[in-house]
Amino acid sequence: MKTEINETEKLTPEEKALLKEEIKKAWSEFPTEMKRFLIDVKKEKLKALYMIEGWAKQNGHQTILDLISRRIAHKEAKIKQLEAEV
Repeated sequence: MKTEINETEKLTPEEKALLKEEIKKAWSEFPTEMKRFLIDVKKEKLKALYMIEGWAKQNGHQTILDLISRRIAHKEAKIKQLEAEV
């Protein structure tokens, strides 16, 4: 039976923040291969952000461009930090 998205219980903003914090605390315990995989996933997501950034530049969406550029800078810094911890 197919589960509809609306039928699943979504995390509240507080639960999402808690999950993120718990993962940060446990990061040092993760196996190296799992850390590398998660970093690779973050890099793939970063590629998507670059694509959106390029599209926004070409199509005059300044608000998207301003916000996504900041997000990209933050993601790049985070990835460097995580890679240093592997």
